[in-house]
Order: sequence, then C-alpha cells, then structure tokens
Amino acid sequence: MVILVSAFSLIALVHELDSVGKGTYRTSDAALYVLLTLPGWMVELSPAMALLGALVGLGELAGGEELIAMQALGISRARIAWSVLKTGLVVMLAVMGLQEFVAPKLDQLALELRSQAISGMESTSGRRGFWSRNGQSVVHVRRLIHGRIPSEIEIYQFDDKGGLRFVAWAREAVIQDSKQWVLHDVRQQIITENKTLTEHFARLAWDSPFTPDQITKIMLPVEMLSPSELYGYIQYLQRAGLAAERPELTLWQSISMPLSTLAMVILAIPYVLGPIRQVSAGKRMLYGGLIGTSFHAGRQLTIQLGSLVHLPAPLVTLTPVAVMLGIAIWLYRRL
Repeated sequence: MVILVSAFSLIALVHELDSVGKGTYRTSDAALYVLLTLPGWMVELSPAMALLGALVGLGELAGGEELIAMQALGISRARIAWSVLKTGLVVMLAVMGLQEFVAPKLDQLALELRSQAISGMESTSGRRGFWSRNGQSVVHVRRLIHGRIPSEIEIYQFDDKGGLRFVAWAREAVIQDSKQWVLHDVRQQIITENKTLTEHFARLAWDSPFTPDQITKIMLPVEMLSPSELYGYIQYLQRAGLAAERPELTLWQSISMPLSTLAMVILAIPYVLGPIRQVSAGKRMLYGGLIGTSFHAGRQLTIQLGSLVHLPAPLVTLTPVAVMLGIAIWLYRRL
C-alpha cells in the first residue's frame, strides 16, 4: 500500500504543480490536495494492493517451506485458503468503510479548498448552499442534497428602486438542463402596493440564471459521492424521469471495488500453492503486477464497451470480478 499509494501520489503531485501560481494556489496547497485524496487512491488501488500483499505474504511462507510443513502436519489447503480469505474479508470491509465514510468527504474537501485557492473566492461546491444574483433577481439555494440536488430554494425579484416585488420558495429542484429547472412544492408571493397575492404549485418550470460552467462548479462530480449518496441521487433522477446511466455505472463501480479486492486475494491463493510456489519474491511481484495490470485494463475496457452498447451497469462492472473468481476456482481445483 505504501509503495503504490506513494508512487501514484507523486504522479498526482507533479500534475498539480501545473496549477501552482493560479490565484493563491501554492505548492503547499497542492501537497495538501494530494494528501487529502490519499484515501481515494487507497480505494482505487485496493485490488492491486490485496493481490501483491497476498502473493508476497504467502510467498514468504512458501519460500521458507512453512506451507509444506503445515500440510505435512495435516492442515489442508482449504484451511490455509480460509485463513487467508478471512484476512481478505477484513480488507474488503476496510475498503467499504473508506468508500462510504472517509474518501468522499476528503475528496470533496480537497476539491473545495483547491477551487477556493485558484478562484480566489469561497467555493460554491460545498453543501452549505450558495447565492447568485442576475440583474434584479437574487437566488438562494440553502443546501445541495447528495452534493447535486438543489434544495430549499428562495427566489427574490426586486424593482428598480430596490423594493421587493416577488418572492418564491421551493422544496427542491430538478435540473432539466443548464437553463431549465423544475421547482417542486412551490409557494410564491407577488407583492404590489395594495396587496400580496400568494399561490401554491406542485411543480413550476423556472428559467435558471446559471450558466453551464456555474452549474458544473456548483454540483459535485458523481465520482466524489459515497455509495449511499449515489443511490439517493439515482432515486432522485428516476423519480424525475431523467437519465441515470452515469451515476448507476459509478455506483456499481464502487460496489465492485471491494469485491475485486477480495477476488484478488482469492486468486493469489492457488498461485502461491501451485505454479509460483518456488519462485523468488521479485518474480512473484512481477507476476502480481502483470495480473493486476491485466485486470485493471480488462475492467476499464469492459466498462467502456458496456457504456457504448448500453449494457446493464451490474453486468458491466461485475463481469471482470466473476472472471477472476472463475480463474481462481479453476486453478484451485487443478491443485
């Protein structure tokens, strides 16, 4: 973990140095950004870490003949495999915990601090909400549910003298596109010199004052949402009748990551007990690197092809895991 995360973090830091000098973004800010994204890298690299760790750990036992001594004392290969698998389950649970509670929050904080330093102003991508003014109109979105759903919206319209002429409140909004929002559970008041007219609407179309670039900055990338947030966001899109292919794919990628980690541990067991039992530690690392790289490339290729032909997200993301488990079971049965 230390070796892989350090290597990829160094690459990320070199990439971030290109942004140093924009606004108040300094080298220390770039280092802090990379530091905050470390848990995300740990999740992304967890399958490779699990595979290499299992190969090295079991390989040391195999190289010192400890595995042979265990089997000579009557400990079956299945019992050895179960001992390793229990550790793999712990690693899988740790990855799930990082995915849900740690990595998304730190990634979002890193993005907010980076945006604030580069733009020189407070970021609008946080969950505290934001204000926007366009001519005589002022919009206040109090919070963003799941980092992407505008909620508790207030709209104010003033006249040329600064007098309030119109105000509306909405529970939440469905973003049809950058210019068209559909407000839900709306209460609006039209204020005149003589009286105030109050109206209620279940839904109300509204021409948003935000540009596409502003919308992008306001909403968190779906990759930075936790699995529970992604699930809630998908439910929201489905209720609104909007396309949810990308969030669904991202959710199933998150689900498949802990399973991939466990699959890699399972794959390492028959390799160490069988074909690479007597090879050096360097060769085990080489074999592990080749297997991990092949799995990652195959996984990315499957996801891209599945997206092009619009295959179901579970099928696309879980197929590489199923293939790895099938290979592991086949190798184990050959022993």
